[in-house]
Amino acid sequence: MPFSSTAIMLAKAIEASELTQREIADRVGFRQANIISMLKTGETRVPLDRIPALARTLGMNERDFLLTAIAEYHPGIHEVLLDILGLPLSDAELGIVTMFRMASIRGEIEIEGPLKSALEGLLELAALASR
Repeated sequence: MPFSSTAIMLAKAIEASELTQREIADRVGFRQANIISMLKTGETRVPLDRIPALARTLGMNERDFLLTAIAEYHPGIHEVLLDILGLPLSDAELGIVTMFRMASIRGEIEIEGPLKSALEGLLELAALASR
């Protein structure tokens, strides 16, 4: 069993998958299938830019997988993400960000109505939680 937390997470997802290493490699864009074995044993680091494709292919939580890899491979950056940006976002926070992005795409950003109510509710919950 690998010692790398990222490799352990990947190995579990690969074992749970019905895909062969060749199929995974093809879907993720690796030329050689043996790289999948090297990634899951921790012999080779998982390239951060391949995490979204691996997560989609293997049905993994992309955020958790990415943050695990960043924490392991780049602990200083992980610390900054936690301290400065408050990552990872909770499901509620992620929902608000997603709503805002969808409104932005449609050009319908407003600070009145449901969005304002949702933001006020979150601010109230945050104030209660910090007490």
